[in-house]
Amino acid sequence: MQKIKYFITSILILLAFFSCTTKKTTSTLKQAKELQIQKNIGAAPWTSLNLNNSEDKFHFAIVTDRTGGHREGVFMDAVNKLNLLQPEFVMSVGDLIEGYTEDIDELNRQWDEFDGFVTSLDMPFFYLPGNHDMTNQVMEDLWKERLGASYYHFVYHNVLFLALNTEDQKRGAGKGTISTEQFEYAKKVLLENKNVDWTLIFMHQPLWNQEDTKRWGEIDQLLKERKHTVYTGHEHRYVKYKRNNANYYILGTTGGASGLRGAKMGEFDHVAWITMTKNGPIMANLLLDGIHDDAVFTEKMREHIEELGTNNPIQITPFYIEGDDFTEGEVLIKITNDENYPMHVSFEEKSSMDIIGVIEKTQLTVQPNSVELVKMKIKKRKFSFQDPMQLNAVVSYQPADMQTTIEFPYIFNIKPLPKYYLAKTTQEIKVDGNPEEWKEYQYSYTENAGEMRTEFSIKYDSSYVYFAARVYDTDIQSYGTGAAWSQDNVGFGISALPLARSAMSVGRHWYKDEFYQLVTPKTKEAESVIYRDFPEGAEMVCVATKDGYFAEAKLPISYIEKKQGKNWKSIRLQVVVDDKDASEINRYWWQPNWMDKENNVVGSGMFFRK
Repeated sequence: MQKIKYFITSILILLAFFSCTTKKTTSTLKQAKELQIQKNIGAAPWTSLNLNNSEDKFHFAIVTDRTGGHREGVFMDAVNKLNLLQPEFVMSVGDLIEGYTEDIDELNRQWDEFDGFVTSLDMPFFYLPGNHDMTNQVMEDLWKERLGASYYHFVYHNVLFLALNTEDQKRGAGKGTISTEQFEYAKKVLLENKNVDWTLIFMHQPLWNQEDTKRWGEIDQLLKERKHTVYTGHEHRYVKYKRNNANYYILGTTGGASGLRGAKMGEFDHVAWITMTKNGPIMANLLLDGIHDDAVFTEKMREHIEELGTNNPIQITPFYIEGDDFTEGEVLIKITNDENYPMHVSFEEKSSMDIIGVIEKTQLTVQPNSVELVKMKIKKRKFSFQDPMQLNAVVSYQPADMQTTIEFPYIFNIKPLPKYYLAKTTQEIKVDGNPEEWKEYQYSYTENAGEMRTEFSIKYDSSYVYFAARVYDTDIQSYGTGAAWSQDNVGFGISALPLARSAMSVGRHWYKDEFYQLVTPKTKEAESVIYRDFPEGAEMVCVATKDGYFAEAKLPISYIEKKQGKNWKSIRLQVVVDDKDASEINRYWWQPNWMDKENNVVGSGMFFRK
């Protein structure tokens, strides 16, 4: 399709034209908008004739993250519904394509696809970069070629719209910035528009929640003395903040990855509908399944929800077995209420084809600052016990300082688990990519009808825990640049938390309290790419082999001791392989993905120290 290099400039001219012509046509508009109706004496079938049609009022919409794990069809659904709603224009807060590559043909394909979506709109669309849109110099250059400026402003109905680029130093997710050049631009714009009725800021990353954001703090201070509102995305979870004498928003998703647990969790697909008035913006969140006001999920609600998620009040003791079979057993469930108000808990057992679960209490109230223990019997059906049973739980309470009931849903998959043991070694192991030190592998798994096979081992000595994995792959896609997860890679996820916490972990905040690393194979043409920083003292290498690639890593025992103490007992292990074929990437897990709340099995992949 035709490039839209001059799109923004032409739209700004049009908006300026609309603004200039408003005053000239005021009398005509007033006459055209007069209500012509016969006014009866006495009773009338209306409340009043004062129509809500101020000339200073206008409507626009905001779409938020489409990518970061986009779900097909959602964004186009939003486009179709925006055409039904007919706002004057649509703003964005970034993450429009998946990006994270230097492949120019692929980037153009992604932008062509996205442009095809927004050119279906009946009204103008304003682009804004997110970390998925501008992560490297190739992507920044392509943005400039196709779209021009990455930060800009316009004034409409005496409202200043200032679009900022939090990716101007291309540092990636959680590391947004405002450069000096962009700060000077924003400062100049704000000074030249002191007398606007309101200032609206649009940017991708919520910089007030991040560190080392360069010049953002100074822009924040400049905003403090003026009427303003800030809209961002990035976190895929809606939150309303009251700060800096204004409303600051993190919007949800318009097709990006989301738990979709609903309004009470701030996780939903939506467009934000803004009615701009002299007294500021009025915001309605238009969900695909309903309409909510802007207090659908507040900062205070988030604090309670985050506490429930981080300090999980429900702990399940996993059921480990020695050997290959079991008949029946018992799982202990501990519910802890650290709040100063009663906590209500409801359970629902969902037996599988293999496992029957029967809990002794399905409803209970846990008094403030107390603990309840509940037992659940699990039994094997006639055949296997591979398919876990599911235990659903809802924790709810009403804080004294809130009118809203806080609810948090949980899904626990439970089944008997093999008890793996750590093998102690006296062999000197060097993390150098030499597979000869690992002649035999203790564990393996095969996926995709046998096309993908991974073998791995885990050992420890007095200083380190060692990991090695051999991946069989005859077509290695490794580029030396870009994101590790966009090419062939192997990864290790390790939780060194104490058993009770490790077993219940769901990799919250992308394994913030744990070690999770992906690495691509080093080939003759490309160096390895790693996913994230290592814990101090950890090492990892990955090299191509004649039939695939080999990775090995080591993690200091000191890292584990910081989590569990000198007398540490266990670690939890996950092995993951990303296999790239053409434009498709398939991810294969040894154990169910901890972050997948639907499939994660409590306590899976646990290795015990003898």
